[in-house]
Amino acid sequence: MSLTLRGSALLAAAVLAFSAAYIAGWPELLVLACFCGIPPLLALAMVARSRPRLTVARFSSPAIVSAGATGTAQLRLGNIGAARTVAAHWSDTLPWQPGSTRRQVLPVIGAGGSLTLQYAFAPPRRGIAELGPLVVEIVDPFGLARGEFAVGDRHRVTVAPAVVDLDQGAVDIASDSGSARLFQHRALAGEHDVMTRDYRPGDALRRVHWKASAHHGELMVREEEKRSHAEAVLVVDTRRGNWRDVSRSPSPDEPESERFEWALSLIASLRDYLVRNGLRVSVVETAVSQLADAGHADDFVESIARVRLSYQDGPAVRLAGPGSDSTGTVFAVVDAADGEIVDALVDGCGLFDLAVAFLLGPVVGDSAERLSDAGWILHRVGAAETVLEAWRAVEATGIEAAGFGAAGIGAGNA
Repeated sequence: MSLTLRGSALLAAAVLAFSAAYIAGWPELLVLACFCGIPPLLALAMVARSRPRLTVARFSSPAIVSAGATGTAQLRLGNIGAARTVAAHWSDTLPWQPGSTRRQVLPVIGAGGSLTLQYAFAPPRRGIAELGPLVVEIVDPFGLARGEFAVGDRHRVTVAPAVVDLDQGAVDIASDSGSARLFQHRALAGEHDVMTRDYRPGDALRRVHWKASAHHGELMVREEEKRSHAEAVLVVDTRRGNWRDVSRSPSPDEPESERFEWALSLIASLRDYLVRNGLRVSVVETAVSQLADAGHADDFVESIARVRLSYQDGPAVRLAGPGSDSTGTVFAVVDAADGEIVDALVDGCGLFDLAVAFLLGPVVGDSAERLSDAGWILHRVGAAETVLEAWRAVEATGIEAAGFGAAGIGAGNA
């Protein structure tokens, strides 16, 4: 609680009149001092007695908000006091600038009554944000004193990285048993959807593909493509030292690394795209593990909202477990890739049908050539390039690398 400018001026006049009464020997000034000093004190007492007794129940929609998107907060207020509330204003506390919502009039709530307030918010960055508490501002009728009272608890909101709806149809991911690095979806059916491989001791004779065996001159076994069980691996560098634009003391409105936020947005978008296409997705981090299982959407989204760049290195980077054959597709997102990451990417590329690396920064030495020679499709992300633009650029790069031109794309779509 505090005095307003008007109340402070009256109180200052009272102090001045009181002092002058004794210095100048004018007792009449004591009356003026009382006349000026008593109202501000009574106003403070009035504001204190008007303190609202409210309960606040909070709800937010959607449950998970993307950074930069707009969410809605609802506050249901209940008056548990014996009398109705007085005229007041309200605002809600925000963890980012400007620090609170716009100041609005709070309607009078009768004893035992309730009221619902609503406002929109747009978090500027990902993380676990806390909205609240609600601030009720009361001013006495003469404008001499004011009080701000915090009501209710804080409400946690999960702010995920911005998720982009990646193009569906023009770009597709090869399955783990598919042929080479094709982005274009093949709508195959019947006999053509059956893959074959060399006969191995122990294979059942019912799986022998007699037509393919006659064509190759040796026993060939059916190996049907299982797109619904294909796998994909997402590699993200979470070591703090490998991001060049990292900030040592970021503000509440700014991320510690803009490039890292871009990478997380791509990872989240790829995860949704791959799961939507029926692939099992796993995420590999270069630092200590912070991300939840990508197969559990809610847990993964909350973990990617919390993840931070780490000073602590994780175990040696492995793109696939020991004994793995072909795990389908791998995407890597790196900035200043060091030798350890490059070695891991080069060594693990052979396990995948498709390998794509998004390079946010320059690659040191011959790392780019090593990655390209190992089979990685490389895309250097531009400074102002969006996630969707990078995805479409990779589509063109991948098809070109696979030997498809515009005519090949059109024929495939036909």
